[in-house]
Amino acid sequence: MEVVILNEHGDESGKLEVLDALFMSDVNKNVLYEAIKNELANKRQGTHSTKTRAEVSGGGRKPWRQKGTGRARAGSTRSPVWVGGGKSHTPKPRDYSYRLPRKVKRKALLSVLSMKYSTNMLKVYEDFTFEQAKTKRMASFISKAKGPNSRRIAFVVGKEDALGDNYNKLLLSLRNIKDLKLVNADSMSIHPLYYADEIYFTKTALSKLNKRVQSLV
Repeated sequence: MEVVILNEHGDESGKLEVLDALFMSDVNKNVLYEAIKNELANKRQGTHSTKTRAEVSGGGRKPWRQKGTGRARAGSTRSPVWVGGGKSHTPKPRDYSYRLPRKVKRKALLSVLSMKYSTNMLKVYEDFTFEQAKTKRMASFISKAKGPNSRRIAFVVGKEDALGDNYNKLLLSLRNIKDLKLVNADSMSIHPLYYADEIYFTKTALSKLNKRVQSLV
């Protein structure tokens, strides 16, 4: 299939041949759910921690004798039933990450791209050239390119040696724009693509993604 390439002003400047599977695959919502859940789980730091009765300070002495006081037996003031005591069944640091099969990841990527393309929420632009990084220029471009009801934008970029330093200048120009997520074509995340109102590809990014998918099909 052919995809229309737009210039910075929104006019058609050419077409790019890509695999049909990239934008014409069946959308599998179950696979999308599993991929997004996996990405969010892998991002969790898992540093939550509270102290058990063995870790809180104090409580070394028995508060009163075992018998004869009329009170309940107590061996330590740091028991979980005491105020200031340790916590029982407490959360401890753990790793939430897990691996998802590559076929599932690939199906999720093709599903989200096909879903966005079918609803005209995906556009491809010519590679941007810079003399110097300009956030103002890219912010103006985004505001003109996106639809009236679009807020969150996912911008997919790809590094190409032939473009020289333009890749780094593009990153610098985009990184401070509100409600914009940068996505690398070499390691694409599903989460920002799924929740984006619009997805913008550079021509280089789409070419790299097309080669990557072609090698996997």
